[in-house]
Amino acid sequence: MGLVERLVYRAVSGVMASRSLVLPHGPIEPLATGLWRVTGFTPPGALVPREMVLYRLPGSGLLLHSVVALDDGGMAQLESLGRPEILIVPNRMHRIDARLYKHRHPALRVVCPAAARPFVEEVVPVNGTAEDVLPSYGIRCHEPRGIRPLELTYELPLSDGRALVFTDILFNLDADYLRAFTPALKRWTLRAIGSAGFLGITRLGRWMVLEDRAAFAAWLVELAEGLPDLRVISVAHGSPVLGCCDAALRSAARRLDHSRRRSPASD
Repeated sequence: MGLVERLVYRAVSGVMASRSLVLPHGPIEPLATGLWRVTGFTPPGALVPREMVLYRLPGSGLLLHSVVALDDGGMAQLESLGRPEILIVPNRMHRIDARLYKHRHPALRVVCPAAARPFVEEVVPVNGTAEDVLPSYGIRCHEPRGIRPLELTYELPLSDGRALVFTDILFNLDADYLRAFTPALKRWTLRAIGSAGFLGITRLGRWMVLEDRAAFAAWLVELAEGLPDLRVISVAHGSPVLGCCDAALRSAARRLDHSRRRSPASD
């Protein structure tokens, strides 16, 4: 990553660490048994909604990934599903609402990828790294290849298979999602900058965090081949994938090859 890309990433992540606010959000919606999502609507200064994932751990506790501040009704609904036990702050861009949850639930264990820990600790105390803590809960942490050290992808056991939880290295801003959660001008902007209409890394993501296209594409294919019982793909920005997940990962990998073949100006 060059100096300009680093400065842009640092500036955006600094904005995302500003004071937490309860903004409009959707209801808690099931993705699979023991797995839910919440969509946080787009604030005026941001382009894309955020997705929070809730996962029931062995026992009655909940794992929270990339938390979104909820209103009183939403928080009551969340707490009715189980006691918040672990909070994953997935990277330095998604730390804004973590301290709100830690304040409400002081016993909540906050974890993050080792690469993100210095930045997450600027906002909220961290109890341990995801790599060290989560395997004891049966959760596998996949480190993406071809991406600068930034975030992990989490493999969650389900009653009938597996789920993969991504954050910013894959988006899935399809037309239905954009119509539901973003105004027309933002929809146009996202399409214009190559961030909408597909599951994959966006043009901006390639510019800021991608280091090796071939390695990243091969890693996505390895996930597709290694998880034949994959039932859900969740991303922090966009619709979840709830069927044909292996094909979706292969498609995301092929897009990297297609973008490489296009001219630098289009990339």
